[in-house]
Amino acid sequence: MQKRDLIIVPFHDWRKSEREGFRTRDVHFINALAKHPSVGKILVINRPCTWLELRVKKFDKDLSGDKILSKGNFELTQVADNIFVSDFMSGRFVQQILQRNRWFFKMYAHESYVQFIEACTQKLRFSAPGLLIQNIFAFQLASKLPVENKLFDAWDNFVKFPAYKEFTADLTHAYSQLAIHAPHWITNSLENKNLFLQEYGPERINVIKNGVKANIFSKIQSIPDDMMDIPRPIAGFGGKISYLLNTELINLISRENPNISFVFVGQILDKTTYNKIEKTPNVHFLGDKHYSDYPNYVNSFDICIVPYRIGKDQHGGDSIKVYEYLLTGKKVVGTNGNGLQDLTDYVYVVESPAEFSKELQDPINRKQLVDPEEHSWDKKADLIIDHLFG
Repeated sequence: MQKRDLIIVPFHDWRKSEREGFRTRDVHFINALAKHPSVGKILVINRPCTWLELRVKKFDKDLSGDKILSKGNFELTQVADNIFVSDFMSGRFVQQILQRNRWFFKMYAHESYVQFIEACTQKLRFSAPGLLIQNIFAFQLASKLPVENKLFDAWDNFVKFPAYKEFTADLTHAYSQLAIHAPHWITNSLENKNLFLQEYGPERINVIKNGVKANIFSKIQSIPDDMMDIPRPIAGFGGKISYLLNTELINLISRENPNISFVFVGQILDKTTYNKIEKTPNVHFLGDKHYSDYPNYVNSFDICIVPYRIGKDQHGGDSIKVYEYLLTGKKVVGTNGNGLQDLTDYVYVVESPAEFSKELQDPINRKQLVDPEEHSWDKKADLIIDHLFG
């Protein structure tokens, strides 16, 4: 079998993944594709960065691996056997501060970066590679890179994210351009598929839902130290504290169930949301955890919960955490939206706060168990290859 090389543009900075563990859709895809029998080398186009951003986020300048090419502000690092990361360290930190996310639109399209990417493909001896774009801010690369097979992963609708509200026009333009220059799309939910078809009209769009890394969520290794003294039963949430959390629902179920400990494991992205959650004695915030430690927390829950807002507040997502929950075999209770409506065979999907609270009274899972192989990232990688080169 002739192996095909890939150029992949993830959303998240590679440094962030190195620090926190490779836990997001984009890097899960990269690692699964790197093992795929039909894939040769992978060139990852990292997010442009500045020294000021490195200092603020306390990132190391150098990526973990061996530098194999360097030119001015650009470096190519081999981070795994067949994964190479191109990095752009810009000196335009003032513009980054002033332009905020618009800065990324411009830097991904920077002619010098495009030239360096082409130099990387020559260095790695790429021949007719495929291009997978997972970052809406890199939309111009779809037209600038001379690649025949292109696929855009339109995961989560960024136009609906409150954090990007002031960039709505820019994002709409980016989606429209990708429909022209990378007309074959995938997305993570049927809701997104229908919306994107209506709004932007890509030539083809298929749904590839999120997956799971089965071998690390199937069983508990040990109960984390910071959970040892938390009274059981434990209703746990493993994910980011963001605007998606329904704080009114959380406060209601924690008040109605004082015998249940509600444990939150994850980054606090939205302090307003965090502050709205009542800090009653049975509510515990344990902070963010490295992805290698995270499975032990999920396996230490008695019930796994997804107390998300629905309706206009959701963004057509498909939560990775739910698939991770399901591999534990534990009861999963969530609100009817954000992809859960497609998992009713496995998840207790509720329609009201009263129903949510009632389901917490019985920790026994009587739902069908999920097939790990069917939802593995390796299975998703097969689909990506089919859509990219098929």
